[in-house]
Amino acid sequence: MTKVFFDADVLVALHDLTDLLHENVLQYFEMMSIGNIKPFLSTNVILEVLTIVSQRVSKDKALSLLNEFRSGKYAIVHPDEDLVMKGEEIYRGVKSKNVSYSDCLSFAIMKAYTIEWACSFDIHFKKQGFKRFGIDGTPTN
Repeated sequence: MTKVFFDADVLVALHDLTDLLHENVLQYFEMMSIGNIKPFLSTNVILEVLTIVSQRVSKDKALSLLNEFRSGKYAIVHPDEDLVMKGEEIYRGVKSKNVSYSDCLSFAIMKAYTIEWACSFDIHFKKQGFKRFGIDGTPTN
């Protein structure tokens, strides 16, 4: 089973029909349904996704999405102090102003859980040594 970490940009695009990347995301999810994928999320990603979906789409859609996240379909990582400190170490070391604190926490989580694949459009995942599902290839089991 291949572990794939889901980033906020992909989850927002999936649920916001007006998002320019919506069609791309539908293709990714179709490809993933064929494979043996274990989806991972983290608290920081959930915070981002629910806020943006609530604002762009509706609060009802965000609540529905929260129920989906809590359904057991996703492995949810709740970062402890050690993971937060590792994320902050990454954040301090990244020179780009465009890498978010949340992304650095996601990088720390992916390293701690040995997750090689991210479902994200964000180039910073690739720059941190991860592969982006559908962009940099797809896992072979």
